[in-house]
Amino acid sequence: MQLQSICNIRSRRRAVAGAIAALFASLPFLAGAHAAAAAKRQTIPVDQQRANLYTVINLGPELSSGVLNERGQVAINSSNYFDRAARFFDGERLWPIGSLGGGFTFVNALNERGVVVGASATPTEPNGQAFSWTLAGGIRALPGPTPSAARDINDRNEIVGFVSAPGVAARAFRWNADGSTTPLGPLPALVSEAFAINNRGYSTGYTTVANGEVHAHATLWDPAGAQTDLGPTDGGDGFGLRINERNDVAGVINYPAPGRAQGFFWSRDTGRVAIDAGPDFRLGDLNNRGEVVGTAQIGGRERGFQWTLGRGVVPLPLGPGVASQAYDINDRGEIVGSIALADGGPWHAARWPSYAAAPIDLNTQLYRAPAGLELRTAWAINESGAILADSNAGLVLLRPGRRGTDAPVLGPIIGLPATVEVGQDVTLTLNFVDNAPRQTHTASATWTDGCPSSASTVTEADGTGQVRLQHRFCAAGYHAVKVVVTDSGGRSTELWRDVIVVAPGLASLSGAGTLAGVVAEAAPGRGNAPLRFALWTPLGDASAAGAPVVRLAGPFQFLSEAVTRATSTGMQARVEGTGRLNGRAGYRFVLDAIAGGATQGAGADRLRVRVTHADAATGAEVVDYDNGAGADRTVVTEGGLALRH
Repeated sequence: MQLQSICNIRSRRRAVAGAIAALFASLPFLAGAHAAAAAKRQTIPVDQQRANLYTVINLGPELSSGVLNERGQVAINSSNYFDRAARFFDGERLWPIGSLGGGFTFVNALNERGVVVGASATPTEPNGQAFSWTLAGGIRALPGPTPSAARDINDRNEIVGFVSAPGVAARAFRWNADGSTTPLGPLPALVSEAFAINNRGYSTGYTTVANGEVHAHATLWDPAGAQTDLGPTDGGDGFGLRINERNDVAGVINYPAPGRAQGFFWSRDTGRVAIDAGPDFRLGDLNNRGEVVGTAQIGGRERGFQWTLGRGVVPLPLGPGVASQAYDINDRGEIVGSIALADGGPWHAARWPSYAAAPIDLNTQLYRAPAGLELRTAWAINESGAILADSNAGLVLLRPGRRGTDAPVLGPIIGLPATVEVGQDVTLTLNFVDNAPRQTHTASATWTDGCPSSASTVTEADGTGQVRLQHRFCAAGYHAVKVVVTDSGGRSTELWRDVIVVAPGLASLSGAGTLAGVVAEAAPGRGNAPLRFALWTPLGDASAAGAPVVRLAGPFQFLSEAVTRATSTGMQARVEGTGRLNGRAGYRFVLDAIAGGATQGAGADRLRVRVTHADAATGAEVVDYDNGAGADRTVVTEGGLALRH
């Protein structure tokens, strides 16, 4: 999205609303994970570094996101089309979080006491009400006008986020441990929101200020709710995103010029200091020592970096890689993210023992990992060294040492293409390991196409095994298989894998893969992360086909609810419809696809994605995401598209 600097206040209000909408779209993936963790860490000397082996614990389907605390607990959002339940991992088992009765729950933060907060739809509020959840007490709605959302929680059970307010879109808000509430700062010009809170009760976020134009200003609120403006932004919009125990703040300023975003660090001693790392700036995390990590284009390459007041921006060593990304840093100075070993090649989850040390490919540090498992990105690391990571078997927790849980550990489903045809037979395998070598295992598979399937078979010896599956697809559409492996002690682990089924003679657009990047200058955090997509929709009259599906994940989660139009001309297609952005209803999408065909070479497929909503006050279109604005980020770099007439 591109923000234009204009004088008309009403138009500027719409532009700022779009900036904030894009900000909302990016934050739930990462802001809670980093801001909540940063607020709770204790400083550890930098020389206490370590080398680890890790055991793997399966947590959720591919494209799931989560927040990690210091006890190794995780709150999880699943974006799988067939399984979108939020869950909580207590260190041994997964538990359902449930909802407030409206069909979706999105978690944003988790404290050391195991309290989860976020937003959940109710029967009367489809866009969500702030909630808190505990394993003992279940889910409960937080008081206040709706829609609302809880963004972060500290270890004193103080919660911050936003609620609706008369005359404005929303205002920053705090729910206190004694049941009282505190509005943060005065009523904003348009909207305010708190994103992070530390254990001293200080919080950060932004508020909009009218000064000829309406701009978002990064903001600090003290325990009484009094507001400190963190400085003018020279025509940009500022957002405070991270806060540590010293009340230091890190955030992002987005400027109207396409691609121009800049990080900042603020303390009472220094004021606001720019973190000018380069184009495509993405903020990672801030630790209690005042160290910031992030990612930007440095020297023409995507590079993870560390920033300090004394050293400024220091690119992280690449080791064997050609590009890198940095997402989290703990108080030991350990950094996690990912490295690319070759241009256009896959990303590998990585850990840097310090800002000056070569990256360690976490795939080389796994103890008894199932065959075929590949770690792609490391999102978060706590002080004990536990790491939350994305893999080809979904979201996983890497626990230091040689002891995970008693549940089986599953690798990916091997042999299932992203797209198959009706009538096609597939033979699939899934490898697993178990820390109890004398236990035996059974496996079951559920196919959502409803077609008959032969029983799964298991072969195993000494705690290592393989599941074998066979299936013939009989129905076109967007489908999945769920495999559950259960040991003789009663512990089980499940794995989902989606698949697109096309039919000869049925006009359709389908595909799965990754786009080169996004243009969402107003979206910090993972706002410029690659976008992963999966889609299947019939074209024209397809009343006998399955329901259309458009699924997006990366800087945000989007899932279609209805396709209202799907047309094609030649090798181009357009799909329009409605859906939910991070669980919130009321959004529209437009996809423009070009299927380049195998004869045109890699990178010929292109997909433009545009997600919008209508301004509640004016009805004007507000752009939440558009990867077609500015630089060409529409190229499909992994996977591809198929257009059938």
